[in-house]
Amino acid sequence: MNKVFKVVAVSALSISSANVFAVSDTFDATLEVKQAITMTKTSDLDFGIITSDNTTDVVIAQGDAGAAAFTLSGESGDAVTVSISDTNLVNGINTIAAEFDFNNAITLTGGTADLNIGGTARTSSATLVAGTYTANVAVDVTYQ
Repeated sequence: MNKVFKVVAVSALSISSANVFAVSDTFDATLEVKQAITMTKTSDLDFGIITSDNTTDVVIAQGDAGAAAFTLSGESGDAVTVSISDTNLVNGINTIAAEFDFNNAITLTGGTADLNIGGTARTSSATLVAGTYTANVAVDVTYQ
């Protein structure tokens, strides 16, 4: 009888200590779906026309007629981040460095916003060879 009592007591202790080391809980899983961001280009960036003896950089401000322009659409009231990498305008083997000026944080008031992009063509530090210099520039817009 004493042996049976010891076995029952040891078994009870084993079961109760196993419960101390095991717990259970829950968590919520959620997924928010936002309206997709769309961009509609209304104009390209146009640095204009210069001559090969130009010695000053060409600057187009965001508000100038030559600025690139997009209309952004998305979730009303949300903020978006805009990123554009500086690049080179290219004409064959000839290049002109280009830097861009834009608002990198925009709020989609009423679900839309305008994005204007100006820039600087670094013509003062380039060897200017006659021709048309171009670049296809990527604009990335993401929700913050």
